[in-house]
Amino acid sequence: MALGFSGTARSAEVSFPSWQWGESANASILNKIKEEFERNNSGDILKPINIPYEGFFDKQYSEVRAGSPSDIVTLFDPEMASYVKQGLLDPLNKYMEMAGVSVDQLSVSHKIALKDGNIYGVAFQTNPRALLLNLKLFKDAGVPIPTNVDEFLNAMAEIRNPAKQQFGFYSLSTSGPAQDAYLQTAPIILGFGGSWLKAGKPTANSPQTIAALKFIKKVYDDGLVPRVDSRAAQQLFIDGKIASFVVGPFLVGFTAEQNKETRENIDAIVPPFSGKQSAAVTVFLAIPKAAKNKDAAGRFIAAMLNPKMQEDIVATVNGLPAVKGSIPAGFVEKNPWYRAFVEAGDHAVSYAPEGMEEYGPEIYNIVGPVIEDILFNNKDVDQAANALQSELEEFVAKKKAN
Repeated sequence: MALGFSGTARSAEVSFPSWQWGESANASILNKIKEEFERNNSGDILKPINIPYEGFFDKQYSEVRAGSPSDIVTLFDPEMASYVKQGLLDPLNKYMEMAGVSVDQLSVSHKIALKDGNIYGVAFQTNPRALLLNLKLFKDAGVPIPTNVDEFLNAMAEIRNPAKQQFGFYSLSTSGPAQDAYLQTAPIILGFGGSWLKAGKPTANSPQTIAALKFIKKVYDDGLVPRVDSRAAQQLFIDGKIASFVVGPFLVGFTAEQNKETRENIDAIVPPFSGKQSAAVTVFLAIPKAAKNKDAAGRFIAAMLNPKMQEDIVATVNGLPAVKGSIPAGFVEKNPWYRAFVEAGDHAVSYAPEGMEEYGPEIYNIVGPVIEDILFNNKDVDQAANALQSELEEFVAKKKAN
């Protein structure tokens, strides 16, 4: 499928900074898209820029607001909504047409990138959260795969082995940026049927949200989770030291590269929490209005939507594709763990604050410190949730008044 116009006089260097260039699975598929783009668009090149994840979104936003952005920006759900709200992005409709993909063929995760019939971001990958399992650790401890919260807590306690530095589960356990506290706990909050906001109305002290917060606090207080950040926890899972992790399917790809034994023992289920709901994190690619090489950047995104490339994204990084129906034939049968992520994706909701998605970064800074107070300063959950409810109500009222 040729997505360019060879022979047209042009030459553009498309700048694309991302931490993903430093992650082998992501870099592998991004380089495939780069090759496809450059092969079909004579004279144009894509310039990968590998930069650290820490501080990435703040730096990117500052550049976009200053009118000196890269040609392609990377956005999670709340950032996507915020950029659309502020009118910072160019629509991608003509590049969708170039790729032969209509808006209604895009996955449900694109709802946040749509406005007035225009699409402003296309998913590089969507990562719904499921409970990734190391079956060997469950078998060694003699515990069944849990089907409810009580069974889950029991399994975590039985698998915990201090002598082996072995844990049954991972959830937030170290202080860090507010965004990390929000993002790491969102799948559990949503899994219990809770939320910080529903349809733009704060729900921080709902029974479901409080139940989720008490669960997160219990596993921390009882020493059932390692005291490390999420990236270190991913490595512990790969190393066979953590039995379960509410995480996206990308971790399977990382595991396959580094630890064959763990990879052979992987399975996944929809988290056995009471709300039977999952969270999804989507990595969008978009083009700022002030980008210097917008047309070439759009053609790179069109190359990503090539049907074969969509299948390669699934096979390489294990995320859900942008275009519905792009899971390769036989992939689920060969990778039965993937079924749980597909199922989770069918009823997943964005982790962005519902109804106030564009204010996600500001809401992180309200919610994150409260979660840390509960865990690290032993703040009473009910009191903290009630105080947070009032703070969020005040925040929403001010935004609606403006």
